[in-house]
Amino acid sequence: MSVPVPDAPSVVVVGASLGGLRTASALRRLGFKGRITLAGEETHLPYDRPPLSKEVLTGEKQPDDAIFRTADFFEDQGIELRLGSPAVVLDGDARSITLASGERLGYDAAVIATGARPRRLPGVGSMPGVHVMRTLDDSRAIRSALDDARHLVVVGAGFIGSEVAASARSRGIEVTVIEAADQPLVTAVGAKVGQRCAALHGAYGAELRCGVGVVGVEDGAEGLAVHLTDGTAVPADVVVVGIGVIPNIEWLEGSGIETDRAVICDEYMRTSLPGVYALGDLASWYNRRFEQRMRIEHWTNTVEQSTAVARNIVNSFDGDDPVAYSGIPYFWSDQYGHRLQLVGLASQDEVVFVHDPPGERTLLALYRQDDRLGGAFAIDMMGPLMKMRRLLLRDAAFDEALEHAATL
Repeated sequence: MSVPVPDAPSVVVVGASLGGLRTASALRRLGFKGRITLAGEETHLPYDRPPLSKEVLTGEKQPDDAIFRTADFFEDQGIELRLGSPAVVLDGDARSITLASGERLGYDAAVIATGARPRRLPGVGSMPGVHVMRTLDDSRAIRSALDDARHLVVVGAGFIGSEVAASARSRGIEVTVIEAADQPLVTAVGAKVGQRCAALHGAYGAELRCGVGVVGVEDGAEGLAVHLTDGTAVPADVVVVGIGVIPNIEWLEGSGIETDRAVICDEYMRTSLPGVYALGDLASWYNRRFEQRMRIEHWTNTVEQSTAVARNIVNSFDGDDPVAYSGIPYFWSDQYGHRLQLVGLASQDEVVFVHDPPGERTLLALYRQDDRLGGAFAIDMMGPLMKMRRLLLRDAAFDEALEHAATL
């Protein structure tokens, strides 16, 4: 069991999710001996989000299978939990964080990992049958609703919406996906690759309707009706909304932390308040590798930032220099039995399909950024994609990447 040293520094981590858990665990792994408090809004122990829209909805896993660690782990690691009480005030002068319960937690270093919440359709409120997908409770509610559903309408053809649609189709449920843009995923992966991702819906029996928005949802005697901007209405037993997220940063108002629709961080993940760091969905930081500011909502980014933040906290107490976080963006999405992956950035300079066999779903596409390899996208080609990641790590030329891809 890890017993905190009484006169050692204290770290408060706000956000008992992936980023919060990984930061607290990394602090202990890196030898931090002080007090660690992990506070979160939800009553659940920290859990993994990716299975919620996939294996949990399909029935392959139970909701509780997503929980990372039992309570014994936190006791053994000397990590104090404060669950079910969100942070409401951060006082930089007093170096304290106040929870909704009224408890005030003093800190020598603090980590903001409160994540984001789903956007909701205007005017829908808490209408029965209309759901968002973010939390363990959301996943439980949708899974239960799908048990008796014949027709699901998904609003938003992004990755979360597409995963929910794919999970429902695997259960034999009729699915209609509504996307306001003329084509989904253009910003995420570009137009050409986006077309290939979108085609998966039709190939597996889901209807995809693009270029039409939602006016509202009506709860009538015969069930739900999703009214669209083209004047039509789509009947549904269940509606799941996946139209993006909003960073949970309102509680930081008046704290002195600089925000601009996200928490502004430097390359070391430090906020504008001394001793306060941020990570994950709500953090906008300067990435030296790409020479630009980024805010990334993906699992791997949060895990890597957690380690970077923990290391810089330990370094600050030991008098060592901070280390910049210059991670390469990476995400994956499982849809209709296929794995979709992107590493790097989907640059719009040029995209080349280097592996695209006729009649197959497998795909490898490379993105050019100036004369360098900017990123790579793959469907069911994990090995080749990881080889492209190694080229990105050493800033390879685009022509070299093309030559290398020809040998895969």
